[in-house]
Amino acid sequence: MADGELANLRGRYVSPQGISYFGIEFISTLATAQAQQTAAMNLALSVVQNQPKLDIRIQDEVKSTVASLQSAAIQGSGLVQVVQLEGSGNSSVNQAGVVVTPSAMSGQSVVPGNYESQGSLGTASYRVSGNYAGLQLNSSDGRVQLEQSLRGADFSRGLLQLNRVRGDGFQTLNQTRIWFSH
Repeated sequence: MADGELANLRGRYVSPQGISYFGIEFISTLATAQAQQTAAMNLALSVVQNQPKLDIRIQDEVKSTVASLQSAAIQGSGLVQVVQLEGSGNSSVNQAGVVVTPSAMSGQSVVPGNYESQGSLGTASYRVSGNYAGLQLNSSDGRVQLEQSLRGADFSRGLLQLNRVRGDGFQTLNQTRIWFSH
């Protein structure tokens, strides 16, 4: 969708019935020549007959494919994407997108809180609270930090994607997908 179309949706209805589903998915992948670790987090808010239901799901070690990237101009505010690389043979990508088709939810359903999972290359941390929803994937040796989050009071500080890599031979990917439908 174009930025102009999205701007007209802020605070408005998608249809006379309104928005009945909103979801966001964070996927972070860290790969070396020897191993790959992927952490994923889905947050969905479903509003059915005025009864909101929050569904939070967490996944680890999901096999991910990296889509080929198309260059495109990014305009607007509320989205911060940071890539910091130090070393040689590294690649790092931040992707964000909005679609109007809900994602199939998978993974373990949890309640808001703090969760941690140890994987083959590092630790994935998940947190959902009143003013923060996010995923961090940190390598065991401290050389890679991946973060994706919605932040601030009422999420007013927007979406953050951070790739920080110090070392050689790392491939990192942060993907954020936002869905809404009626």
